[in-house]
Amino acid sequence: MTGRLPDSHTPKPMETVTALLGAEEARELVNAARRNDPRAWARLYALYADRVFRYIYYRLNDRARSEELTGEVFLRLVENINTFRGGGNDYATIFTGWIFSIARNLVTDEYRRRQTRAEQETETDWSNECVPSLDADFQLDRAALQQAMAQLTEEQQTVLLLRFEEGMSATQIARALGKTETAVKGLQLRGLAALARLLGAPRARRNEGVSP
Repeated sequence: MTGRLPDSHTPKPMETVTALLGAEEARELVNAARRNDPRAWARLYALYADRVFRYIYYRLNDRARSEELTGEVFLRLVENINTFRGGGNDYATIFTGWIFSIARNLVTDEYRRRQTRAEQETETDWSNECVPSLDADFQLDRAALQQAMAQLTEEQQTVLLLRFEEGMSATQIARALGKTETAVKGLQLRGLAALARLLGAPRARRNEGVSP
């Protein structure tokens, strides 16, 4: 499960943030950012900008809007950096989870905004646009995967993206999201099962009526 982005935003394979950023460096970066140190903000942007963009783009499939919301994530990060609380050896993991929670909230707001606009314009549910055509050829490409992901719950999407796009372990995700490891594994299992059903549906429908 990769779904790499095309064109100029296609990143090279990246190590996870928690592999690049230790607890002590994360603590020092946050403290420096609170003092408005431009080098600290530049380092945070270098570490997180592409990752945040990929997370949002995977959810919205809209490059321009994803770029705008990525900028909004960092704007909110600047405005709220003094409210962040973390500690111990999990500092980098908790900080990473906090940043992605900002992105997740913005994506949720965007879903609501789009749905409200669609209901006003067409009196139909915007979410129906995310349902893949059962008559289309089944190809496990980025578009199909994004369409299927859009039909999962928000928590399932977040867990799968952090697990397979960011490479975070179930333990790290649990700490980042404030959940138990068992709950995270359950969300991952149910999310993968749902993806298997959704991505298999076009092929199953296409094979109906085909004699062996």
